[in-house]
Amino acid sequence: MKTHTTASRAERDSPGRFLPLVQGATLIEWTGTGLFLAVSTIYFVKVAHLSTSTVGTGLTIGGAIAVIAAVPVARLTARFGPRIALIGVMLLRAAATLGYLWVDGWWSFLVVVTLIAVTEQSSPPMVQSYVGARAPERLRAKVMAVQRTVINLGISLGGLIAGVALGSGTEAAFRPLLIGGAAAYVVTAVVYATARDETTVAAPDGAGVARLLADRALLGFTAYNALVSLWMPVLNVAFPLWLVTATEVPERYVGILYAVNTVLCILLQYPLNRCYSTARRSWLSYATAAVLLGGGALAFAAAPRFGTTGALFVLGGAITLLTFAELLQVGASWTLSFDLAPEGHRSAYLVLFNTSRTVANRVVGPVLMTGVVLALGTTGWIVLGCVMLLAALVPLAVLHARPGRPEPDTELRHMPHPGTDPRSGQHDLRHPPTR
Repeated sequence: MKTHTTASRAERDSPGRFLPLVQGATLIEWTGTGLFLAVSTIYFVKVAHLSTSTVGTGLTIGGAIAVIAAVPVARLTARFGPRIALIGVMLLRAAATLGYLWVDGWWSFLVVVTLIAVTEQSSPPMVQSYVGARAPERLRAKVMAVQRTVINLGISLGGLIAGVALGSGTEAAFRPLLIGGAAAYVVTAVVYATARDETTVAAPDGAGVARLLADRALLGFTAYNALVSLWMPVLNVAFPLWLVTATEVPERYVGILYAVNTVLCILLQYPLNRCYSTARRSWLSYATAAVLLGGGALAFAAAPRFGTTGALFVLGGAITLLTFAELLQVGASWTLSFDLAPEGHRSAYLVLFNTSRTVANRVVGPVLMTGVVLALGTTGWIVLGCVMLLAALVPLAVLHARPGRPEPDTELRHMPHPGTDPRSGQHDLRHPPTR
């Protein structure tokens, strides 16, 4: 069993010592990701000459493999700690990004997209675990809200740079963008290499991960988060296709409405952090996010009934609802995933929990959007909206069943660990311990 270096209590309570470093690394990483996202899919079709169906199939397979890979990644993170694991993930991600330049067929394509999927899935929970271990509990929601704002700034900056570079319309423009993305990941690894280790307890062995996989609370929460995370494929897959195929709104408004989403995320993520600063507020944020996502789906269903101007306003309203759902779901997932994770297995828990985003965004979501929602048209959107409205009842049921529910303003640091009776300190059989 390996024990990590323990930082002093004073260091842990002084976020000014490490937050600029982490946020600088985050900005560099996600600027590289912005470069990558702007060119990756187009590169395979235009430069590597793969068909769109081949690209879609490969991305889905890569996402599925990434979900399976979460178990060994969780073991490695538990053994070495999130900072060291992050360095390895960033270097592997840089190599995979450079690997795009040598893709010449199906198998090489599948290898690089799988590596990208695994590393993209692994990085956010490792950062969350590292920040959570170093930051005081009272600041975690605020710190992660700033992280999300920095992420959106990085993606926007990378996308802007890529847009300018791709303006030439030549295949040669792709190579420096991919190299730039890989370089950003290498620099991110170097930044984390200069950081101090997180404050942790003794790292568990592989048996801890096995116990987490048998934890019904973890599996249930992960599945529910995947459901509410469907805002991602709705935004990235269903929305642009619906606008183009079902409404009279010109294609150019796709980018404008995406900009609305990005600007709202940058402006509102930090101000909304109070909505998920406690466990109770986080569950209520999940319920609200599900309602907003359901309302957005119903708005999408209504859009084709209007002319160009009316449909544009309806779509703008749907995107706004979707954006608030995104902000609340992401923030609530930060708070609850960290709060519910057993301290000795926190890094592994967060890595496994983050598979819910991969399932929603890469594995199930795209197929669900194209094969069910868009295939059924208006009916598909109505069904999705009704499912989300029903899903809003789940957090309310959790709060109703939770023993010793805290008051709305009770801070997380005053809450008992899940599975503990707050009156006696003994484990409640309705919430068995996972340690």
